[in-house]
Amino acid sequence: MGFVGCKLGEPLENKTKLTTEEKAIIRMQNKEDAELRKEYDKAVRAHWKNQQDNTKQMMKSAKKQQRKNNRIHQRSLWERLFGNKCNK
Repeated sequence: MGFVGCKLGEPLENKTKLTTEEKAIIRMQNKEDAELRKEYDKAVRAHWKNQQDNTKQMMKSAKKQQRKNNRIHQRSLWERLFGNKCNK
């Protein structure tokens, strides 16, 4: 979630020399991102804690099944390296 510089149209983190204002903006954004991530993790833990035991069991099995299903849809290493780049 980088701030886009109006001069070059690229994220501020990619510029070689940053002004103090740009550095302050990046620090503020990183701090806000960290706070949001912390709040999200806290909400996830609270949600998990509020569930009953059988619901927790179902959630675990659903997550496990989701990993299995996603593994089927992954492209092979050979195809990722040498295949057509357009159909990712």
